[in-house]
Amino acid sequence: MDLRPKHNRRRAISPVLATVILIAITLIAAIAVAGFVFGLFGSFTSSATVTEIGSNFAAAGTGTTALTLAATPCGTTPSGYYLEFSNTGTANTAINSVSLTYGGSTSSVSISNPSANCVAKAGAQEYVYFTTLGTVQAASGERYTGSAALGNGGSVSYTGSFQ
Repeated sequence: MDLRPKHNRRRAISPVLATVILIAITLIAAIAVAGFVFGLFGSFTSSATVTEIGSNFAAAGTGTTALTLAATPCGTTPSGYYLEFSNTGTANTAINSVSLTYGGSTSSVSISNPSANCVAKAGAQEYVYFTTLGTVQAASGERYTGSAALGNGGSVSYTGSFQ
């Protein structure tokens, strides 16, 4: 005969229910670890992937001029001298500054108000326009290099030849 009062008796969960709970916790932990190890959750993050995909820099012969940014630096339609960038990522990012080096000199320009003027939108192209100013000669076939600083902290390097 049990002399303990009934209100002090403790009842445990059944062994079957305990086993089911342990198996469920183990499966959830295994799925979480596998997701991170095999990159299953990486597709849910947003990031910008910007590359330079084209340019239009025509050489004007002797006495040509250095290139610098125009008053309206960016847009979605090519015109004049330009660099074309493509964002294949899933997030927008600003193009904050662009540098172009050729003929031994560098033209480096910060774009004012990048959030309004120069945003490489996800899945779209963006053009950075240039006008002529200065006295540096660029001959046809001459190589140029440059880079663009992005608002997300990244940068895009590019090379090409004057046409």
